[in-house]
Amino acid sequence: MWGWLQLLGFNLYWWLAVVWQQPGPLLLLLGLHLLCSPDARGDLRRWPLALAGCLLDGLLWHLGLFQFPQGFPLWLGLLWLGFALTLGQGLRWLLALPRWQQGLLGMVGGAGSYVAGAALGSVHLSWGIGISALILALIWVWWLPVLLWVMVKLEGEPR
Repeated sequence: MWGWLQLLGFNLYWWLAVVWQQPGPLLLLLGLHLLCSPDARGDLRRWPLALAGCLLDGLLWHLGLFQFPQGFPLWLGLLWLGFALTLGQGLRWLLALPRWQQGLLGMVGGAGSYVAGAALGSVHLSWGIGISALILALIWVWWLPVLLWVMVKLEGEPR
């Protein structure tokens, strides 16, 4: 039950991050997650996934794929932190899938998140929606399986 609640909570968290773009509510929800989580210690071990995501988005921002009004936003880093926690909780079921299915879901969900963020005005996709979505899909087809693999390694679990 916790996994589904956490996944639904992440959807609210994503919306708050992308639409409101204020760190306060995001930090509050992260704290609430850690207080309620059945695996807070495991959650803390997943924080390097958020750093990896920030580095990837920072690279794509530096290359000009993304544009933000005032530089690389804090809310995006906090969004990555929430996503890292969600991988280990609400999206943990992805571990049971073959890598190619993880990649397909990453391609659709990952690229789709950026396209939705652009539609809501939170990010400008500088290379146009079509080219940007294609590049993001090609990145996320391997990025999600890599994140899941690294998560398993960080947790010290056999796959």
